[in-house]
Amino acid sequence: MKRKIGLSAEIYLGLFLLAILFLLAVFTEGFFSLNNTMSMLNRFSYVLISAIGMNMIIITSNIDVSAGGLISVVCLFIAALGKFNLSLAVLLPAAMLMGAFLGLVNALFITRFRIPAIVATLATAQLFSGILPMVVEGSLYDLPPNFTWLAFEAKIFGVIPASVLIMAVIAAFFLWFMKYTRFSKKIYAVGNNREAARLSGISVDRVVVITYMIAGLLFGVTATIIATASQRVTTTMGTGLEMTFIAAVVLGGTSVAGGSGKLLGTVFGAAILSVIAPAINYLGISSDWSDAIMGAIIIIAVVTSALRLEEKKNPKTAAEETL
Repeated sequence: MKRKIGLSAEIYLGLFLLAILFLLAVFTEGFFSLNNTMSMLNRFSYVLISAIGMNMIIITSNIDVSAGGLISVVCLFIAALGKFNLSLAVLLPAAMLMGAFLGLVNALFITRFRIPAIVATLATAQLFSGILPMVVEGSLYDLPPNFTWLAFEAKIFGVIPASVLIMAVIAAFFLWFMKYTRFSKKIYAVGNNREAARLSGISVDRVVVITYMIAGLLFGVTATIIATASQRVTTTMGTGLEMTFIAAVVLGGTSVAGGSGKLLGTVFGAAILSVIAPAINYLGISSDWSDAIMGAIIIIAVVTSALRLEEKKNPKTAAEETL
């Protein structure tokens, strides 16, 4: 029996990302200008931070389609605080706490009232989008310089957005967290088989609640990066972002059925999406195509995930061994 050694999904994603970057460098003059590159890095930072949280939720075999609405709420929340000329040292923790609280609300609907995650978070998404226009008439504006410090003043070597450093710290921590902590093993166990996890002594509801709160906390960080990039914060700043986060996760190889997926794949997935969207705009292609491509990526990733699960159920495949 001879066993074949294949490349991991993460390596394929890395090669795909390099191919995209190479093609853009060759065929799009000026795409990698300093301003455009820094803008892509900033987008990558907040997409990845939230995708990490979404990755954890999906591994538990749940979903959160309210993430965009939640981010809009947090953006307006910290903008209201920003009116008092508070610094980032206050705004960021406040955003994280608000995000964690809203994540807790979602989790309680799922665990206490036994509402399916897709239904619960769809309901809260509609709630957020419905309430915001009644609370704020369009936007909060004329915010003080302290509010935009992160986006305009906090630069590494005077060039690289500080959001990249925040992302790097968070990504490094959660790469360790998802590989080595006991709680991460519980997340995978719940996603694999809830009943088996319960019988082994794991408090399934507690794991789901904590996971949603961690994700909400990360959504709060994303909201801070997005909101502080402008002196005008609107009620729709996070609208639709949840699909980008979900696409990054499934493109990275995390199973939509839950129980499997590596965070490193999500890192590559977020990087690919953070390059594709600006490239479409730079090439003058309609933004509608960006949504269509995102949808196609999700479909392809989900189908690939399903095929991978089918292969695991049938161990005697040509990919695993040759006689």
